[in-house]
Amino acid sequence: MPEEHPTHDNPSRSPRAIGPTAMAPSHPSPPQNVHPFPATSTPVVPVAEQGWVALMDSGSGRPEACEIVDWYRSDTELIGYVHDAQRGRIIRADLHPDFLGYELRPRVVTALPGMGWTAYYRMDTPMGPITQSRPVLAWLVHDDGTVLPYDVDHDGLVYCSTDTDNLDRVEPPAPTR
Repeated sequence: MPEEHPTHDNPSRSPRAIGPTAMAPSHPSPPQNVHPFPATSTPVVPVAEQGWVALMDSGSGRPEACEIVDWYRSDTELIGYVHDAQRGRIIRADLHPDFLGYELRPRVVTALPGMGWTAYYRMDTPMGPITQSRPVLAWLVHDDGTVLPYDVDHDGLVYCSTDTDNLDRVEPPAPTR
């Protein structure tokens, strides 16, 4: 049976005597229905900053990820909005004809330099398959522990090396002598 404590709304409960034979508890029990929030717990991140994307059927067999640019809270759910580049406007993701669903993507927490690593791609050309190499510009570290290489193509554009099917391998720099 739970211990009864005096309350202002119930004067029939009397306070416990504190004297030489009774000691006050050194750690009083927390009030009912109150849960401690540890100082080391993960901070609450607003849903708009959590990395959600809307997946759209691109027709290529691989869904296209469209960044959620805003959320609307209805009475029962959150509704994501995406940028429709063809129409030049913001639209409800779930009303798009190719909408597949929402997905939470990991957020980047830091970047590390490429340090001489190289990404190699298998390329099919009219003269046969070749291997193309690109320097790894950086390694992006995500909040879920994933570390991904990002390389630079011949036009200076940066891509995630693992976002393509023709990635063959990623190699460290050659050892120095």
